[in-house]
Amino acid sequence: MEKKEPCKITTALKLQIIQTVDENLTMKRIDIERIMKTPSSTLNTILAKRKTLESACNDGNSSSRKQIQSFEVHLQ
Repeated sequence: MEKKEPCKITTALKLQIIQTVDENLTMKRIDIERIMKTPSSTLNTILAKRKTLESACNDGNSSSRKQIQSFEVHLQ
């Protein structure tokens, strides 16, 4: 039995999935899964993290793993 290679989903594709869900409110999720060819768990994860994805793209920061470094200002 061959192992299936994991497929990386780009941020653009994730936003396209969110847009498809928003445009087709009457369509069931299983139909959207078939159209986009994604597993149900992936679709649910994308929709659960919708605000994070949209805010990251609106800010121009597409990496959710980027660490924000804080700095301290020392006043003398």
